[in-house]
Amino acid sequence: MAVVAREPHLPCLWETPVDKVTSVMVRDALAPIWLFIPETARRILQRIGTVLDYSHIEGWCPHEAALRSVTKGLPRQPKDEGHFAAMPYTEVPALVRCLDGLPETAGRDALLFTLFNAVRSGETRFAVWPKFDLKAKIWSIPAARIKIGLSP
Repeated sequence: MAVVAREPHLPCLWETPVDKVTSVMVRDALAPIWLFIPETARRILQRIGTVLDYSHIEGWCPHEAALRSVTKGLPRQPKDEGHFAAMPYTEVPALVRCLDGLPETAGRDALLFTLFNAVRSGETRFAVWPKFDLKAKIWSIPAARIKIGLSP
């Protein structure tokens, strides 16, 4: 059986039976990341809640988890700044040269594909082969996925 290495001062929820998990344990597990990666921390809180709700409905945990109070025990997260600022177009060639010097990975190639095709990252992530006509050099993006919402 493999043992997962962890910091001794951090709580370890995966070693705790679901009926023993408390809101204080969840708060303590989220505290190290709560301010530094807030979106991830909120998603983890939601997923922990889902697991605990499922455990309750299956009868594995006799009480419902009271996770609404978890955020009250944590500092206020920074306001969402909205969108990231775009890179100045004059800096894009240097970025492409930098990426060309890196090992070929799916992430690097997806970023280059996104830049070369001037599309949003979602278009790259959800692209499917049947939408590419390599002979004609055409990529057909379904109208439903285009942000401006063109009619088909």
